[in-house]
Amino acid sequence: MALATMVIGTGACGGEQQPSAPPDPAAAARRRVLDDADAPCVSDRAQLVVIENVKHDLTAAWQSGQGDTGVVLLHQADAGLCQWSGFAGLLVEKGHRALSVDVNSRDAVEFAQAAVAHLRATGAKRVFVIGASRGGTIALAAAAGVTPPVDGVASLSAPTVYDADARAAVAKLSAPVIIAAGAGEARFADAARELHRLSVSPHRKLVLPDSYLHGVGLLDDAMNTLLLAFLADPAAATA
Repeated sequence: MALATMVIGTGACGGEQQPSAPPDPAAAARRRVLDDADAPCVSDRAQLVVIENVKHDLTAAWQSGQGDTGVVLLHQADAGLCQWSGFAGLLVEKGHRALSVDVNSRDAVEFAQAAVAHLRATGAKRVFVIGASRGGTIALAAAAGVTPPVDGVASLSAPTVYDADARAAVAKLSAPVIIAAGAGEARFADAARELHRLSVSPHRKLVLPDSYLHGVGLLDDAMNTLLLAFLADPAAATA
């Protein structure tokens, strides 16, 4: 009887594996976002991060570079976070950090605002938001609702309304702002003029290059130079 008791005790203490901890649903959800991210331009997948908005929805973003200045980059409706890869590389070369965010969902404004918060939380002392087409509309709307305010916003070929109301945004956005569109873009150039007219920012600039190109297509040497100058000194760049 004593032997039987000893054997049972030994099996209970050392022969059985302890049950593993149950999987963390939140961690699993974040891992799925990273695994499913459409980011063929990202060679180092460790640069992909998860952005969580106030509704606890998740999206992917590509984070690159270091420095005190962080830039949230918002793509056009028919694109993804890789659309800004060329300009993101330029930002990194200049010592800035870039955060290109997947904003294909209807929660785009909330994700853009969460991206601003992410940059601040990870060390950026100055934060800008730049968007193209729908991303430009989202950039203006997101920046208008952020506290503390961002350091500047640039909008390329933004519709006045596209999943957000840019007209309402510029009517209360005090941060420095660049509003641009190709002069040959017809309704987008008209939208840029309207948004500039409605803007209450004391530091605002309307840019209408002689171009029929749209959104990120406007990123030639002159536009890149202007945007980099805007990051360095928003007031001077919009004078």
